[in-house]
Amino acid sequence: MKLVFIHGRDQQGKDRVELQSQWKASLLRGLNKAGLSLPEDIDIIFPFYGDKLADLINQFDTPLVADVLTKGDTSDSSEAEFRGKILYEMAVNQGISDAEIQTHYAGLPQEKGPLNWEWVQAILRALDRTPLGDRTIDRFTRDVYVYLTNKAVRRAIDAIVAKAFVADEPYVVIGHSLGSIVGYNVLSSLSSTRKILLYLTVGSPLAIKAIKRQLDSPLATPLSVKSWYNALDDRDVVALYPLDESNFPVTPTIINNTRVNNHTDNRHGIAGYLDDPDVALTIYKAIQSA
Repeated sequence: MKLVFIHGRDQQGKDRVELQSQWKASLLRGLNKAGLSLPEDIDIIFPFYGDKLADLINQFDTPLVADVLTKGDTSDSSEAEFRGKILYEMAVNQGISDAEIQTHYAGLPQEKGPLNWEWVQAILRALDRTPLGDRTIDRFTRDVYVYLTNKAVRRAIDAIVAKAFVADEPYVVIGHSLGSIVGYNVLSSLSSTRKILLYLTVGSPLAIKAIKRQLDSPLATPLSVKSWYNALDDRDVVALYPLDESNFPVTPTIINNTRVNNHTDNRHGIAGYLDDPDVALTIYKAIQSA
């Protein structure tokens, strides 16, 4: 039995072994709350792509919103549209009105600004009041944009994660944040003969409309996945919606847990998901079903 942890963005420069230990420690805390322990024969795999993703973003010189405006190069309207739509969904989810966004907009007053870089920056500034803050959200939308829209980047990152699935034995897979998108793409590429007993996503942005449009169509549960469980804290700015029939219609229906109380400062951290007893119990049951 193999347990695969797929991390999110902003992990560059970190030690893979230490990160794996932190994930495992969080899961052990969750299991302890549920009166359980992790079976000793579990083989944990932590495919680390943090440095590679950072290197590729630097190679393609994809800037942050503030850098775009500082350089005066606002020609890439497709990127502005993609990132603006994600940010606007985040703003609406946080109860931020168009009028509030307008107060941060440098242009002439208007009912709803065009998806240009100035309007994107205005939304970003309005989102600075959220636990993640504008700088982290800026980096998140940039990294997701690069991964989803650049085929070379996507192939390189997916290839790193796909190496975790070479064994012919059962797997339980946990994908966090951007890692839930990477996990979805990689698992979708696997043969139906693979035994993915559980795909567990936490803090997942998969249901954001702009992100869904970049996924292979139609949306579908990967053939290799036997069960899919999604957990979120409704205060998590990245995990805007549950992966339910309204937001991510696949068959069979994904089990959603929207009651997680993520104790991390930004409500998005992996520790606040893995040490949730219901999340840990779900992982334990999948392992025991092998």
